[in-house]
Amino acid sequence: MKSVTILILLILTATISLSQENNKIFYDDYIECFFDNNSKQALLVYDSINGNLIKSLTIDRRKQKYSWYKIALQETIDGWAKIENIMIAPIPTDSINNELRVLKDKWIKIENLKFNTTEVSISDSLFIPFYTEPDVNSELTCKSGIFLKLTLIETKGFWSKVSFELDGTNYSAWIAKEYYCAYPWTACP
Repeated sequence: MKSVTILILLILTATISLSQENNKIFYDDYIECFFDNNSKQALLVYDSINGNLIKSLTIDRRKQKYSWYKIALQETIDGWAKIENIMIAPIPTDSINNELRVLKDKWIKIENLKFNTTEVSISDSLFIPFYTEPDVNSELTCKSGIFLKLTLIETKGFWSKVSFELDGTNYSAWIAKEYYCAYPWTACP
């Protein structure tokens, strides 16, 4: 009888664990970004790179005024990004997001994919570093102590190459994942 009880507990634990995995909001093992909520374009989803269009995503601003598409990426190749997860945020779980789960492993163009920098307390010692390569040992391109909006160019591991403007100069540089997030209106929590 004791072994049956243990088996039932194991099955329940596994079921709860799997359901929590499906309802994840944050994906620590992937680069996360958001689709530019100011874009006039729809977020177009394809079955493969240069493949067939399978879905055109837009947010109804009358019903979801402050929502955006948050996307976890598996990889980027030649201006394309492979989807791990896509959801409408800040709605954590609902029928809309359940329908979006079928888009895992599909592709989107990188254009209009954005990040914001994390909150940085302004002082001489705190800043966000940007590098010439996805490596902290590469040359420092610039550093910032202010909130920045970043546009995705490509990813390598937990690094993202981004473009941005700082002090009137346009930059293209690499930033580590710990310094940016997928929130369009605020810095990362």
